[in-house]
Amino acid sequence: MDKSLETLKTWARAHLRWYGQSAFQLRTDAGTVIFIDPFRVPAHAGPADLILVTHPHPDHDDRKAIRGLLKPGTQEIRPRDGERHGQMEVSAGESIHIGSISVTGVAAYNLKSRFHPKSSGWLGYVIEVEGVRLYHAGDTDLVPEMPDLRPDIALLPVGGMVAMNALAAAEAAAMLKASLCIPMHFSMLLGGRRAGARFVKRLGAGGMTHPRA
Repeated sequence: MDKSLETLKTWARAHLRWYGQSAFQLRTDAGTVIFIDPFRVPAHAGPADLILVTHPHPDHDDRKAIRGLLKPGTQEIRPRDGERHGQMEVSAGESIHIGSISVTGVAAYNLKSRFHPKSSGWLGYVIEVEGVRLYHAGDTDLVPEMPDLRPDIALLPVGGMVAMNALAAAEAAAMLKASLCIPMHFSMLLGGRRAGARFVKRLGAGGMTHPRA
């Protein structure tokens, strides 16, 4: 696949949809529907073939929304964090392959604050699909695991307090060397409505406001 910036932007517009906070839908050309942290996502947006949850906070692990997206055969991937989920579980560095889709857990945590301690084992995910390497960071600070990820597209929190603010996210974008970065985790509960736009402005051509928000 051509990995030029304009091609990646076209791919993102066609395949990604943001529902606020950290909730995204990823729809493949083959018709597979993936949701990541589907907070307040309406049932009519589904059903889902695969649901990824980064951690158990209710604005990421919205059980009502998830129930509405389920169908027979829907699979869920969650962190292996000591809780009994009854679903597929991964730890940072582990991968699960579902057909042609690869999902790898990536450590997501705060360096100092108490909201997302590293000891919890919570995650972001790198999803490899249709030749694109997509990183959903979850709730995280700029952490030393990031330079090795090298995604094509990065979905980064910018709302601050419980995760990166726009400035830290811009530093993370430079560290990741992603061709395209898309802001998330702002406006709905944390960060002002313009936080995403400030992040994109800081990045210039390598930033993109939310596809089909």
